[in-house]
Amino acid sequence: MALIAILCSFCVQAQADHIVISQVYGGGGNSGANYKNDFIELFNPTNATVDLTGWSVQYASATGTTWAVTPLNGSIAPGHYYLVQEAAGTAGTISLPAPDATGSINMSGTAGKVALTNSITALTGSCPGAIDLVGFGTTANCFEGTGATAAPSVTNSVFRANSGCTDTNNNTADFSTASAAPRNTATAAHLCSGPPAETIQVAKGSDAAEPATNGSFIITLSSAAPAGGVVVNYMLGVLPLRELITAMPSQAALPLQKVPLPEL
Repeated sequence: MALIAILCSFCVQAQADHIVISQVYGGGGNSGANYKNDFIELFNPTNATVDLTGWSVQYASATGTTWAVTPLNGSIAPGHYYLVQEAAGTAGTISLPAPDATGSINMSGTAGKVALTNSITALTGSCPGAIDLVGFGTTANCFEGTGATAAPSVTNSVFRANSGCTDTNNNTADFSTASAAPRNTATAAHLCSGPPAETIQVAKGSDAAEPATNGSFIITLSSAAPAGGVVVNYMLGVLPLRELITAMPSQAALPLQKVPLPEL
């Protein structure tokens, strides 16, 4: 097999670089719930303490245009969480950990929109701009990326991946559901160390005549390709040939066909 030099610009799991919404739970106090209150959790993935004075979290129904506001105060140290307690229902048996801010918003347990903003002025419209925004549940009409998160329930919240560190600006990819587990500023820090290092392996293709005319080689990535695919630049031997190959999303083993080479 001829020498193939590969440079892979692998679109690794993006890390958040600002305060993010890390967990949303609207089933508090509903029949069958464990927790008495709804809550919104924030996370600081950066390396600096962030002052939240004058900031707010805001909530609107899945298709609503009116936003309810809970002002924030205090700060979040790097790798720490911040718990915003919202309205209580009549059921549930477990109180939240000590909240870092308290509001009275009665959130839906299955679908809605939560925004983080550096103002206490109520947002307007169904899909306003914000520092961070999470559309949760299948009927939410505003979200980051290609879709809203899966629907939470009376026992499940929606969690941001990698303990809050992941932010690809795509709610449907960044969040998953699991048993609600509220975290506050007293919770042990989870420092984001940056995107994981990705590796790439190259194997010979099945064409015995390669690389004379139209051979092949196989690229294997260390983890699944993200939405949008992977771009691979390569050179064959000393020939300054540059090919850009975009892999299909969520594909881990990527067979790549090489086109006939131009004459020197």
